[in-house]
Amino acid sequence: MPFPLIARMLWTYLGLLFRSFGNQFAWKWAYRLAVECFTRGLRHDPENPYLYYWRGTLYWRELGDPPRAEADLSRAISLAPRMARAYLNRAFARWYASPPDRAGAVEDFRAYLERDRDPYWRQVALEHLQRWESEERPKASPSGRLEEIELSPDA
Repeated sequence: MPFPLIARMLWTYLGLLFRSFGNQFAWKWAYRLAVECFTRGLRHDPENPYLYYWRGTLYWRELGDPPRAEADLSRAISLAPRMARAYLNRAFARWYASPPDRAGAVEDFRAYLERDRDPYWRQVALEHLQRWESEERPKASPSGRLEEIELSPDA
């Protein structure tokens, strides 16, 4: 096995291990170590969308850094446009950012719904879309009538 492949595998597995420790024990330092491991893995495999996905998810969900999360998740999406969970996590990062980017989050929730069929996360995405639509002021169409947006579970 060539060294870059071994190094990439090592840092990926260590990152997943520290992420698991963080999840199990809620240790922030373990999440930071996981991020560092994924970063080192990216030095050996900069085109790996999963490393960007895992690191980006940790940035928004565990470390409270939505801008870094959005950058990593956007990179994961550019490398693997069919990776539905990257759209979902970028939607959450945008939704819960300060200030929130609700319009960007809505685009990502819709992109997720086009790509994945997981019933639980589809329901969560639909609930966020419904919440956004109820918070937005209805806008009149050029004819002066209010337009309705229908959500479909198969969107």
